[in-house]
Amino acid sequence: MLINSIMNTDIRNILNLLEDVGLTESRGLLYRDKGDVFFKGSDRNNPDEEIVFDTVTYYPGMPGSYENTEETEEAVKEIEKEYPNITWMNKFQSGSGPNASKAFAVVSFDVTIPEAESNKKMYFGRYYRNIVVGQAGGWKNDIDGTWRLNKTTSLKGSYYNLKPADLYHANATFKKPSDLYAELAGDANNNPSVPRILPGMRELLDGSLPTFENIGEMVTSIRDDLGESIGPVALVQGMITSDGAEAARKDILGDNGTYAGAQINFPPSKNNGLVDSYLYIGKDIEIGISSKGEKGASASVKNIADGIKAAREKGLDDLLDQYASQVTIIEDIGSISSRNFPLKYGLEQDIIDENTASEINNLIDSGAVTTDHPGVLTLQSDINAKRDNPRYNAGWHAMSALAKRVSANINADPEFGEACLKFLNTSPIIQLHLNGTSSDDNYKVTGFTSKYPPDFKGTVGLDATKVYSATGTNGRVSFSYSGSKEGVKDPATDKRELRTTAKKLTTGGSKDVTDIFKKQQTTTTPVGREKR
Repeated sequence: MLINSIMNTDIRNILNLLEDVGLTESRGLLYRDKGDVFFKGSDRNNPDEEIVFDTVTYYPGMPGSYENTEETEEAVKEIEKEYPNITWMNKFQSGSGPNASKAFAVVSFDVTIPEAESNKKMYFGRYYRNIVVGQAGGWKNDIDGTWRLNKTTSLKGSYYNLKPADLYHANATFKKPSDLYAELAGDANNNPSVPRILPGMRELLDGSLPTFENIGEMVTSIRDDLGESIGPVALVQGMITSDGAEAARKDILGDNGTYAGAQINFPPSKNNGLVDSYLYIGKDIEIGISSKGEKGASASVKNIADGIKAAREKGLDDLLDQYASQVTIIEDIGSISSRNFPLKYGLEQDIIDENTASEINNLIDSGAVTTDHPGVLTLQSDINAKRDNPRYNAGWHAMSALAKRVSANINADPEFGEACLKFLNTSPIIQLHLNGTSSDDNYKVTGFTSKYPPDFKGTVGLDATKVYSATGTNGRVSFSYSGSKEGVKDPATDKRELRTTAKKLTTGGSKDVTDIFKKQQTTTTPVGREKR
């Protein structure tokens, strides 16, 4: 018993340490240490403005909340006397709804640059429903979108700007590596990091594994972000002969095929999921290159559709027949408009009827903000939308709820996620990771690790939350990908039974719309410390 107790205590201590070291950065502003520096400007060492984190104070306390929003307003009036010129980061929500503002946090900073005698402090506030122990609150380290935390881990991507989208024009395609270098050297974006990486990229162009000198804290950004440019250039120049790259060459291009002469494309990241770049060879061959980590990335319909295409070309009829219905859904996602996909599958899944589908379309077209249609109202009850948004649309409000329901029903089929993963690993994608060593202020590229066929693990599911809202849509239903065995969290959320019948959504009749859907609690998988 004593041994078990000691072991359990040690494990708890290790978990606490890991959480303190690894999670604090990601938890955001409320977990900063006194003395953490934030800055504005292009040069962290010579900032235009600089403030230093002092304290965070919770009202009414941790844990806690005021009885109502009226009490919150009174407290705000009082603290605004204590914190002059406080800047609020979100809008106060009055009333008794689920998002009503019944608590708030105030973060205090010391102003160091410029030093103004009249104002040596700066204050920011954010409203919450309540304050809980371990409050993270979704308050990012950039405070209001303009400040940057002056720490290497925080600055890797946002500060050094070494991803392809930061270095080249949108959807850039280069016929040869020298064209890529020429655009980089031209530095049309006036990126202050470019002059520091040019000598190393010049070495790469000459066919040598580069050494980036005097780059200091840029090591991780060069490895993870600039690596997305280094990898395809090295592949085209014949510098990568590891097993995966060779297997892909023989499988896709034939025994005598070559990457030499391939064009390099950097697509918009939001459209291409796990793929960072493409090699275009001839008129018909397209090879994706993925440098992303497997956990937390997003797959795209193109990634999976490319796998289906490859399966057909390779004559994998058994695989295609096994997942025929799932293939239909995947191809529909890529071909049917974002507006029509939820409607089509909402009808097929018996979530809505033709009358409700027609009403949703009419509301979208008319720009209406209200409706008395029972089927639409029921869908809207799933999402607590901000109706005071000037772009609010009653039809899109219902559509976003419908898209969630459709996605949840599709995800409920275990073969759907299974099919997505198998076709993802059938797609012409090379997983390519840069290896290197650092010493002093230098980083030496030593080679590459490559995998082919790709070996993505975990689960894939549909997620409508990223593209549908009560104000419209910015794309098709997307794919969520998790590289862990715990899988993708059900994007439907709200722990409710999402299946219903169209008969219950029709206009007229005597049915009470509040009884249309049965709210059923589901068993959830514990995560984080609870799981451990």
